[in-house]
Amino acid sequence: MRFLVFFLILFYNYKLLHAVEFKGSFKQGSFIIGKTSPNSKIEIDNKKVRVSKNGYFVFGIDRDRKNDVVIKILKNKELKTIIKKVYKKKYDIQRI
Repeated sequence: MRFLVFFLILFYNYKLLHAVEFKGSFKQGSFIIGKTSPNSKIEIDNKKVRVSKNGYFVFGIDRDRKNDVVIKILKNKELKTIIKKVYKKKYDIQRI
């Protein structure tokens, strides 16, 4: 029984190795706040992004962006790649 509990804790911690969460929607013109482990390194579309001492990072999505966002997380020499689809935003256009 103890072995099973130990294995589950070990497996659960391994899954959290690259845990990342996002606040914001992946739509054109959006601002995204992310949180990961403080000692992780983040790249958005092959550009390094600063990670705060608490693990927060931010980035924006261009209002005309057409392709997906590629997020790379490097922690303890292990790389995880996340691809997020960017949805088109409908803008109200006013003509004068």
